Amino acid sequence: MFEAAKRFAEKCHTARARAQSPIDAYQSCLRIVDHYQVKRPAVKSDNLEPVLNRMCCHRWWYRRIQILRLRKIETISRNIELVNRLRGTYASDYTIHVKRKQKERNRLYLASNFVSNQNGEIFSLQNLADRSVSNPAVRRAELMVRIRGFEMVADHLGHVGEFYTLTTPSRMHACLHNGHANPRHDGTTTLEAHQYLTHLWSLIRAELDRQDIRPYGFRVVEPHHDGTPHWHLLLFMPDKHREAVRKVMSHYALLDSGNEPGALKRRFKVEPIDPAKGSAVGYIAKYISKNIDGYALDCDSYGNDAIQAAERITAWANTWGIRQFQQIGGPSVTVWRQLRKLDKADDPELEAIRQSATASDWAAFMLAIGKPETPHRSHAIKPFYDQSKQLNPMTGETYSPVLGRYGDTAPLRVSGIVWNGLSYSTKKYIWMLLKVDSEDVTLRSEAQAERTQCHAGAVSLGLVSITIPTPFYHPEVIHENPTQH
Repeated sequence: MFEAAKRFAEKCHTARARAQSPIDAYQSCLRIVDHYQVKRPAVKSDNLEPVLNRMCCHRWWYRRIQILRLRKIETISRNIELVNRLRGTYASDYTIHVKRKQKERNRLYLASNFVSNQNGEIFSLQNLADRSVSNPAVRRAELMVRIRGFEMVADHLGHVGEFYTLTTPSRMHACLHNGHANPRHDGTTTLEAHQYLTHLWSLIRAELDRQDIRPYGFRVVEPHHDGTPHWHLLLFMPDKHREAVRKVMSHYALLDSGNEPGALKRRFKVEPIDPAKGSAVGYIAKYISKNIDGYALDCDSYGNDAIQAAERITAWANTWGIRQFQQIGGPSVTVWRQLRKLDKADDPELEAIRQSATASDWAAFMLAIGKPETPHRSHAIKPFYDQSKQLNPMTGETYSPVLGRYGDTAPLRVSGIVWNGLSYSTKKYIWMLLKVDSEDVTLRSEAQAERTQCHAGAVSLGLVSITIPTPFYHPEVIHENPTQH
């Protein structure tokens, strides 16, 4: 694939050199990209230079070819009945093998690379990743905290909960429930089926918005045994809106092939949350666990081991670029995470909100921000975006890159929060990536070991007190503050 990527990039480079203008070069390169069925790069601000640079870069081609290749193989596997409950549940065995090898390479990379800040502190990327939502246990715990917070707010406001399931028409399923080929299958891919459900939900939300109904909760996407996606939604709303939401969702769910056999039974399901039978968290907890790491589950709905099923589901989602979990309504999780890294604030109102976030009290945080139906643009606290900062490995000085690798304007990064017109930065450290064989890593490690030894001696003499820093890494930005407050 790497050699092919080089050839395709060279073709684009030649076409660009022969073109009379940037627009001609763009059109020529697009024809090459379209010929190989690769997704086109997006044009931003009518600037063609970064787009042309991408199409002339073998690294860009290599990533695109990798994605396209695996999706083509998975589509073929699904069409020839290699993805079903009888052969390979959720995803083909080949894809599972590829993703397993990819995870091993990622772990090796994270373990063999380090970051250092301006204070000379060094952390391995693996150590930092284990403390972020990249860690399945951390990811699952944060999701459960937020879902539980939604339920507490709903109880406080007297709202009701509903558990919905949306599925696709039968023509989008490659296999029947018994594992045999579906004679109605029209060749719809997994990604196209997910795009259908995404469009369906956009229609539902638009209609609910026109009726001034704004439910809040969570959405979970998971596959059927043949890799066809379906959605589960846990939504809260005032009781007076319950019937209207059901009517709207049922209407749009049955617009496509609504008269086919089994449509009324399977295409849209609703289950009211009955507190006497269990909490709303209990309804969705198994879906959260099933789609992350299989924690506290014995098996999935097809009798497969829960941990192995979770591996196959995450490989399925990663292959197709499907976002498994999405919050609907409620406050910004970015603001929540930034507040958890913020020092004590002088403003008493902001400090109260910060403490609720730090205490992992999503319900208190949610009520302090505003009503759950309030859109983010109306919230008093918003994310603060600033230029990313990096350390010069030669001089140790801090600088902000102006342009990215392909000539784009360097994107702004989340750096804190904005409250009442004032920005509060949560960035205290500037990070620099170090290689495992870097001489700088060795020198800094030896110096840090000497400082640790001197500090231990000082502690034994009673000259200083013991302090233990807790490193933390936010996965969205590599140059984030590693200290969790």
